[in-house]
Amino acid sequence: MNLRQLRYFLAVAEEGSFSKAAAALHMTQPPLSLAVSQLEKELGAKLLERHAHGVSKTEAGEYLAANGSQLILRASRIENHVKALGQGLTGRLHIASVPSFSWSGLPPLLKNYADQAPGVEVELSDPAPAEVLSQVSSGLADVGFVATGNTSSLRDSTAGDLRVALVQEMPLVAVLPPGHRDAPETIDLSSLMDEAWMVPQRYAGFPGLIELIEDVWAAMGMRPATVRTVATLQTAIPLVAAGMGISIMPSAVAELAGENIVIRRISQAVHPLEGTMVWPENRTLTPAAQRFVDLVMSTSS
Repeated sequence: MNLRQLRYFLAVAEEGSFSKAAAALHMTQPPLSLAVSQLEKELGAKLLERHAHGVSKTEAGEYLAANGSQLILRASRIENHVKALGQGLTGRLHIASVPSFSWSGLPPLLKNYADQAPGVEVELSDPAPAEVLSQVSSGLADVGFVATGNTSSLRDSTAGDLRVALVQEMPLVAVLPPGHRDAPETIDLSSLMDEAWMVPQRYAGFPGLIELIEDVWAAMGMRPATVRTVATLQTAIPLVAAGMGISIMPSAVAELAGENIVIRRISQAVHPLEGTMVWPENRTLTPAAQRFVDLVMSTSS
């Protein structure tokens, strides 16, 4: 028994007539009658009693009509779900993203994606940059986002393993304690050399914010007297708010702290961080992940 035969039988059973069922199915009567006869032969049971005024269901026909419609409905649901999976409209998507990009760059991307594929369940983790790369490379995450100081360098170092694309620039600002509210709107970093600088930790082989900050120090020919390493930028914010030092971070991240800190533009030329997407080079993405990558690429371009 196949679904086509079952649909034909159900149509005849519902209409009570081969001719009416044929008209409803937009086909001629002979192939419809033949299909039902073949179904009866395959099942070894008479399903319909033919009489002058049409047909009526036998006991076997009653049973098949009662249960067959549920089978057709379930088959339709399965078909629709498989199509949705194939089109990336449902399924699961695991994104690994560093917090600095999750807070600012990721929300609008996820909003657009949810509008396109509301049936996809999105999982989000926030590991360190090197772990983002590892998770995407190993398949633990479908797609990753990092904030790097040099997308080109990252692309070169991961060539053959990961694909890398710049999504958006993340301009940097000076983040100062509340006691610096009188500071000029654009501040010279050389005036902050006596402060303790909160800088993120270095990750071997990954060009990040610390490298950009050191480039600024080198260009100025000076270095702060005190440098404190923090695990993440979100760790630095409460320390700065408590008056324990200053920091440099993406403006979108700093703004999340509200009035607890003072944000100022920087007079020196400071290369922005780059919000960068990574995805596998040698592994086929799921349709849901591919749809997300395509959306991000179209947005960033």
